[in-house]
Order: sequence, then C-alpha cells, then structure tokens
Amino acid sequence: MFKFRSGPGEHPIQRAVFEFLVIVTGVLVALAVDEWRQERAEIRELNQHLISLLDEVDGNLESITYIRVSLTQVKIPGLETVIAHLESGETTVDDADEFLRAFADSTLLAVPWFARNRFDALKNSGSLRMLHPDTAGQISSAFEAPEILLPQVAHLQGGYPVFAQQFIPADDQSELNSLRYYLVDTTAPEFVFDISADEAIDLIHENREELLLLARGEAAAVTANWYALKRLEVEFSALKELLESEIVAHQG
Repeated sequence: MFKFRSGPGEHPIQRAVFEFLVIVTGVLVALAVDEWRQERAEIRELNQHLISLLDEVDGNLESITYIRVSLTQVKIPGLETVIAHLESGETTVDDADEFLRAFADSTLLAVPWFARNRFDALKNSGSLRMLHPDTAGQISSAFEAPEILLPQVAHLQGGYPVFAQQFIPADDQSELNSLRYYLVDTTAPEFVFDISADEAIDLIHENREELLLLARGEAAAVTANWYALKRLEVEFSALKELLESEIVAHQG
C-alpha cells in the first residue's frame, strides 16, 4: 500500500479518501478487464457453436434436397404411371419390367435425415441467450419445423406403399426396394426366384380398384410431403444466411 507523507494543510481524512479511491479504482479496472476477457471467451465459444451449427444446417439442407428431388424425379412419375394405367382399364403393359419399376418407384417412402445434435449443444450450453431474441427464435423455429410439418404428412399417409409392395416379386426387391436409394453401388442379397413380372402384373390388375383408391390417397400424401419439404428448405436456407452473417459479426 502506498504511504503518503503529511504536508502542510493536509488532513488524515483526505489521505484516507485518496487511498480508498485508488484501491476502488484498481479493483474496478481489474473487474472490468476480467469481465472483458470473460465476454471475449464467451463470444469465441458462441462463434464455435454457430460454425458447428452451420455445418449441421448444410447437412439438413442436403438431405431435404435429396428427398425432394427423389419425390419429383422418381416417386411422382412412378405414381402417375401407375394411376394412369389403373384408370385406363387396360389389362396389358408394353414392358412388364419397366412398369414394375415404375410401380416400385411409386411406393417410395423416404424422409429427410435430420440432425439436431449441434443445435441441442448450443441450447444446452447457454450460449443461445447471447444472441438477439429474434435470431435465437429463428434458429429454434427452423429446428422445430420438422417436428411440426412431417407428422402432418404422416397423418395423410395411407396403406398404399405396404399394400403395393406385395405385388413386387421377392427376387426383384434387391433392385426395386424403396430404400435402395440410401446406398450407392450396393445391393441387398437376392431372394430365390418368385413369380415372373407378367404374373405380378396380372395380380396388380386383379386388385385394380383397391390399388387405384390407395394410389390416389398416396398422391395426396406425396403432394403434402413436397410442400412440407419445400417449407423446410426455405426455413433452413434462411437460417443458413442468418448464421453466416452472425459468424462474420462475432468475428469482428
């Protein structure tokens, strides 16, 4: 502690006040520096969470796009082919193998592979509170959207995919199963020979009326799924832009 000599006209109370002010100022400066360091550490941690979250958002967007493209380019054309043929009343097809492929594609029942581990890590860390409430709300909204939208699609899902699968020959399942799109250059073990493609077509025609009703219901479900996926794409695309701007802002 500093020692001050008494000079003419100086009083002990003045010295005590001065020493007190010096001590208080030093403590306040130390606290301010410590608070600044703590704040910088929290900002660095928040930024790491945001960078990690951005990777998760990119992955979810990729999954959404993949499934939506599968619906547009695979399931919907297959379902259109099946409905058109069943409505026509025709009892033959030009190419049995080609029709069975379209028939199998019409049963596609894939859903996006959503991840939210990094969002949960951000929320559990407490770093979410450091963001503006609107930003935090948009992050939470995007990750909660699948839990709101996809169950509504599931409610519309009828029994068409399961019912239709029984008409696909067992030995064609390794090539035509709806989950085959999850793997590239890999096929499941084949079953022993079952029925021929022509026999499968005959069975389909025998169940024409029930299949047609179920296929029309499937058209409603796939349309709802398309809308849900498009909305999710919008949500996560907007979130991606927001996160990119937030990361830049917190690096400054």
